[in-house]
Amino acid sequence: MGVLLAVAPGGLLLSSTVSQVVFEGNEGFTQAQLVSGLHRYDISLQSPIERTTADDAAFFIADFLQSRGFPEATVEYDFRSAEDRVVFRVFEGPRFFLRHVTISGGEALPTERVSAIFQAQVRQETHTPLGRLRYVQTAIEGAENRVREAYAREGYLQAAVSSTSARDGRMVDVAVAIDQGERTLIDSISFPTEGLSEGFSESLRASVGSPYRPGDEILLRSRLLDGLRRKGFFDAVVSESVSVDGYRAFISLQAEPGRQYRLGKISVQGNQVTRTAAIMKRLGLKPGQIYDSGVVDDAIRRLWFSSAFENVEPVQTPTTAGDINLDIRLQEGRAKQISATVGYGQWIQGFLNLNYVDRNFLGTLNRFEVTGMVSFRNYGAMATLSDPWFLGQDAIGSVSLFFMRTETPAYRTTYGGGALTLQRKFNPGNTTGWAVSYEWRNYSNTEVFGDTTDTGPLNYTLGSLSFRQTLDKRNDILSPMKGYLLSWEGGLASEFLGGNVSFGAISAQATWYQPLREIVPENPFVPFFVLNHRVGLILPYGNTSEVPVQERFFLGGPESVRSFQLDGMGPRDRDGDPVGGLASFLANAELQWPVWRALYLAAFVDVGNLAYTLEDFSFSETRIGVGLGARFYTPLGAVRVDYGANMIRGEGDPFGAWQFGFGFTF
Repeated sequence: MGVLLAVAPGGLLLSSTVSQVVFEGNEGFTQAQLVSGLHRYDISLQSPIERTTADDAAFFIADFLQSRGFPEATVEYDFRSAEDRVVFRVFEGPRFFLRHVTISGGEALPTERVSAIFQAQVRQETHTPLGRLRYVQTAIEGAENRVREAYAREGYLQAAVSSTSARDGRMVDVAVAIDQGERTLIDSISFPTEGLSEGFSESLRASVGSPYRPGDEILLRSRLLDGLRRKGFFDAVVSESVSVDGYRAFISLQAEPGRQYRLGKISVQGNQVTRTAAIMKRLGLKPGQIYDSGVVDDAIRRLWFSSAFENVEPVQTPTTAGDINLDIRLQEGRAKQISATVGYGQWIQGFLNLNYVDRNFLGTLNRFEVTGMVSFRNYGAMATLSDPWFLGQDAIGSVSLFFMRTETPAYRTTYGGGALTLQRKFNPGNTTGWAVSYEWRNYSNTEVFGDTTDTGPLNYTLGSLSFRQTLDKRNDILSPMKGYLLSWEGGLASEFLGGNVSFGAISAQATWYQPLREIVPENPFVPFFVLNHRVGLILPYGNTSEVPVQERFFLGGPESVRSFQLDGMGPRDRDGDPVGGLASFLANAELQWPVWRALYLAAFVDVGNLAYTLEDFSFSETRIGVGLGARFYTPLGAVRVDYGANMIRGEGDPFGAWQFGFGFTF
């Protein structure tokens, strides 16, 4: 960078100021853009402008241009006091773009991941979220360091990363060479065992032989400290040290457990609406038990998750008697909320949902919720009162009342009733758990559109008991791309349960998601494959010979066989109206491929069979649909559009169908 200084007869005018700014030679950026670009450097060219400010501005304008792909950019300035202005002369030079990045060596990490890490860092440093990457040497060096850190996190502490650049016109190809070296392994972990269970000690020793990553000693120190505090050693102090000899790491943990404490007096303050008894019930803590930091943390977390408080501050005070008194200081928040949702569904068309929720009903920390829904085809409401800490256990007990007027392609009906449900979720982040439910419904004003006589009773009372189990190992509950989901549900309807129809039902589903590339923070959108399978069977018994249409299985639509419209596959009358079936089989295979960030294209095959009874089940009635679709993944789930075509068509089957949906397909 060259600098021209204005010289006055008395020497340099070091303290002079000017009020005007002029740029010359800038072509890629306007004067306003260059001045705005200085804001990131905390440089302002507002009048009056001192000579030192102009000198800093010239330097940082050149840096700004270089960060935008002009590696040869320089800026000179002429401070003209007599003319009351400063002139910045910009020499941009050619602009270069990054074309290809090739990776060699470093077999420990997939080449695609290394390339993604490298390019993500270049985008971050050049402030280029989309489009062509600019070639900036400092960004290339930052990307080298980022790749080196990625190998260090895998235990390759001495990995060497270098790159060479080759220009082709204004395009630059970068070749990245990686020498990962040998992996550093944890050779030994030493720590005191006083106050620890043998199982916990073994869990610490389990890290021996695994790759050493910088910071592992801090994680192990935290685990040891947590283990001691879970055993009542509230004042425990743990320190750590690590030494690396060649490719071996030796970790040493030193601990001073101190005194073992018990939980003492528990007090609550700050609650005005919430009952103290409800707070103590939700905490679930008992004075006199060995102090366990994990149990206390879980109790405080339950108060947070109730959403009734803006702040929950636990103050834990050790006493000379060996107790820890727990004082819970609360700040209550707004527990009541009203919300509305307007949307469109392929079958129900436009709809409006209104929701009222009170997360601290009558100060009990129980949840009361009322939901109303109206669309072009349906309307209704449901009220639910639930206890998220039922009987002092990590289970949810709820009672619901509902009324609904609903229409499907097969029938139109009105029903009302109630339900009692007990459920347990083993992981709050997904659906793993179980639920048992008793439900009573009364159906009236039913109109079945099919003209078959085997509709079963149109208006009836249903009393049923059901049990459901779910195992959810998906990586994301809204937009899964890896893992699996297993679930099954069994139900029994009987006169002894308050109804006048009797049947048993069982269904099961298995869904598997397999990514075709590793999902990493640098590239969360990867191609993946989905397999889904669902079966169901309903068997009437006792005084019921025909299961009501409202309780039967249906296939067709955006979540099943997509070459048919909603409920359009399977047994139909001569006018084409669906009548449902008691035996159902569904299999789906889908490949999703990212084409631009969160936008995916999908190819799928759907196979389905729906029979009126199990005896009527025939493979000749199996339907196969193939199709293409698109997905756009948002933080709330995926927006989907599909078109499926029938490969096997029976009488009355359509050629294909369009499907629109929101959320994951299976």
